[in-house]
Amino acid sequence: MAKKKEKIKKAKSKDVLQGFSWNKDVATIYPNFSFKAVINMMNNDPVARGAMSHFVDKFMEGDWAIVKKEDKTYDKEFENKLLYDFNFNSEVLRKLAIMGKLFNNAFLEIVRFTDNSVKFLNVLDSENIEPITEPNGDVIGFKSKIPNPKTGEYPKWSSDEIVWFKFNDMSKGYAPVDTRALWENLVLKDYIKRYITWLWKTGQYRVLYNFKGASDTNINDFLTYARKHDDNFKAPFLLRGDMNVTMIRSIQENENIIRLLSYLDNQSLILLRVPPIDAGIPDSSGRSNSDAQSNNFTTHISSYKSVVADTINKYLFPKMNKGNDIIVFSPIDRFSEKMVLDNVNIMKNMGMKEEIIIEYLNDKGMFFSGKQLFQEVKQSEQNNGLKKDINTMPSRFKGTGAPLEKVGTGEQSSTREDQLIKKASKFDMYPYTYEITKE
Repeated sequence: MAKKKEKIKKAKSKDVLQGFSWNKDVATIYPNFSFKAVINMMNNDPVARGAMSHFVDKFMEGDWAIVKKEDKTYDKEFENKLLYDFNFNSEVLRKLAIMGKLFNNAFLEIVRFTDNSVKFLNVLDSENIEPITEPNGDVIGFKSKIPNPKTGEYPKWSSDEIVWFKFNDMSKGYAPVDTRALWENLVLKDYIKRYITWLWKTGQYRVLYNFKGASDTNINDFLTYARKHDDNFKAPFLLRGDMNVTMIRSIQENENIIRLLSYLDNQSLILLRVPPIDAGIPDSSGRSNSDAQSNNFTTHISSYKSVVADTINKYLFPKMNKGNDIIVFSPIDRFSEKMVLDNVNIMKNMGMKEEIIIEYLNDKGMFFSGKQLFQEVKQSEQNNGLKKDINTMPSRFKGTGAPLEKVGTGEQSSTREDQLIKKASKFDMYPYTYEITKE
């Protein structure tokens, strides 16, 4: 009897992730790095915390739309459901921006009713979620690192209950965490801040008095007098003998410390990809440099939105029974939106077809519920319905604005004499002389 051939599954990748660990309870590629220290340190640093908040605000500035995948028609009904039933802006997109920026990994939980319909969407704390995967990175499920306080059990989710957003992903595993580099930078800054605190707390910039030719009695009298008038800068010092006044430490070292702190702040902003001017640090290089920084920041935000849109369209909407819909992000801010509309105006003046203009708008993420985008305007309506009177033109007036007689052409022009005399007067009538005759 012939042996039955074994079926070999080829639907999964054979790649093995680096750092993958396996035991009977956990199969994970979670990085060996604690997030709590860096989060606490970032919350205590005004530059890093401010840059993080500005990134999230900028991420939320633009609009978005829900359209059908096939014909790109506007799905206003599903968009309103996301907005008002799921609080999609504040409860989903904003939290995804925060978790994505902090951890480069975000996890969106899909909570369902008993009839399997979606009840609400919940962005989990990436710090406490542990993915369980195959050696090639395919997701098996997810596990919480914090046990339930009532049952003592660790919550678990199947792969259908959570959508995994990965930013800056280099493989199918856990996306590299940028906050580790930020942590090392903030640790050095924190050490310098503690050093500055020690300098001023211990009075390292106190005045050193060196007495020459003064007895102990004179020195004690000086100390008594100094303590008595220590808070009165108007009181003069009285001393017998010579005295040299110096500082224990040079206060000029503060300039080097300030430059070092400024360097560390710039390193934090480089990692967070936020321009200094957007983080509240003034820039003296001029507006041109600020515009270039703003353009780079816009590119960074757009790349994050692309990851969010692709993950929502591929994984979230199909799990919500909305696989035929996609989310499209509009221009990132009002300035970008104005540029798109200006281009549309140019395209329309060039006589381009409406279908091409609509396609351009859709590519830029702008959709409208109306069927007809442009309305045909008659020539008379383009001039606000008013027909221009040739006799009201500026060339028909002279002096204080009194209208001339009906203007003819050539030698019959009533403005010829005035124009010729005015032109000749520029040269004192020489060598240009004109003889004006009227028939």
